[in-house]
Amino acid sequence: MKRPGEKKVAASPGRFRLLRRLLVTAIAVCAVAGFAGLASAQGVKLTDSQRKALMVYNFAKYTEWPKSAFADDTAPFVIGVLGKDPFGKDIDIIKGKSIKGRTLVVTYFSTAEEVTECHLLFISSSEMQNLPRILKRLENSSILTAAEAPGFIDRDGIINLVPDRKANGTETVEFEVNLLAAGKANLKLDTQLLKLAKRTIKS
Repeated sequence: MKRPGEKKVAASPGRFRLLRRLLVTAIAVCAVAGFAGLASAQGVKLTDSQRKALMVYNFAKYTEWPKSAFADDTAPFVIGVLGKDPFGKDIDIIKGKSIKGRTLVVTYFSTAEEVTECHLLFISSSEMQNLPRILKRLENSSILTAAEAPGFIDRDGIINLVPDRKANGTETVEFEVNLLAAGKANLKLDTQLLKLAKRTIKS
């Protein structure tokens, strides 16, 4: 409540960026707390790859797929990794969990032609030279594409991770979204997720 005589102070761009980073980090920390069954996530240590895996997991949690994307009500939710695996064992932090009541399964693909029955596809940086062909292959499918590559959403990818390594060696991870590409895939991204995006392409 505003007190008598109190002036409203507008948030600076720098303060807004800090708040967004804190919220993005909070999503990952809350996920870790749930996985470990902890009452508090204080003291949890994450590797950079674990943090990114949790980000991918939360992208799935905050996205709606059409019912036609699943064979039936018991079909698993499939996260695919295309190309050279950037996560290694760190992706184990999300294996066996659930997305909207569906068991989460992680599958690995060597080529775009192998990608079937997949709902979220993380495209490795090793495949960026093949990106136009990959996205063409995925046309007319409800697959959320994600990557960690400059210019990914400008080339019709849906979500791109944007790491920011600090001088002290720590790394924060933000993300950007191509909402237009998501719409073409018949995917609905939650407004709460979109509020955290560093950059959004809407048209």
